[in-house]
Amino acid sequence: MKEPAKVLKFRRGPKALKVDLHLHTADDPYDRIRYTSKELISKAADQGFDVISITNHQCLTFNEDLYDYAKERGILLIPGIELNIRNRHVLMLNPLHGKTISDFPSLSRVRRPETLVIAPHPYYPGIRSLNGYLLKHLHLFDAIEYCYFYTPWINFNQRAVELSEANGFPLIGNSDAHFLSQLGTTYSIIHAEKNMESIFRAIRQKKLEVVSRPLSPSEMGSLVRRYFKMKLRSPIMMPRQWSTTPTLIHGTSHTAAIGRR
Repeated sequence: MKEPAKVLKFRRGPKALKVDLHLHTADDPYDRIRYTSKELISKAADQGFDVISITNHQCLTFNEDLYDYAKERGILLIPGIELNIRNRHVLMLNPLHGKTISDFPSLSRVRRPETLVIAPHPYYPGIRSLNGYLLKHLHLFDAIEYCYFYTPWINFNQRAVELSEANGFPLIGNSDAHFLSQLGTTYSIIHAEKNMESIFRAIRQKKLEVVSRPLSPSEMGSLVRRYFKMKLRSPIMMPRQWSTTPTLIHGTSHTAAIGRR
């Protein structure tokens, strides 16, 4: 009698999630951005994003209404903020409440498995980029950003790529969007379950790929002009310290921002 064929059952791995964890909206106190957080969420949903984080400067834009709106559109919204630490930008996702972060030692004290720290556009020209601070404080970061703003001829991400490869460090693609047209130019595919813990773990384990394309000269020129016009419209604000107080979203402790001059 012929032995019946064996049926092999394969266990499905985590879904490939389309992710952008560096985005700005009209709630940003430092840049005069024209679109709202809900408009950004809708645009991200239209482009098939699974996970995003709104990371306004020194301001945590996250509440139950936005979380639910994103969920209705099929998106997991992760709390995030772009901190100003010693005049250098640092991304923190799911920041802990009740903590003031004003320097790198205080950043070290608040690092936890449930938070994620990313070095944004670290080697781009400008006073807000980390540059030498990144290598000096590399142990404080979980990932290095590959930024959208480059052409086939000029790419300030190259040093970040070299540092990532030399140190076995995760490289994550983000758009740093200040205009809706930037969304989708650079993002990440992360192999994880659609929850914050799984996503953070996958990033630390380098279970992700950067999806990116260089900008054309006309795109670059247009964005530069629009960016400087936005800066001219933006109010001049002094750097401030930042801390958070907890709110409750669906039984999970999240945070709402309190900026302190």
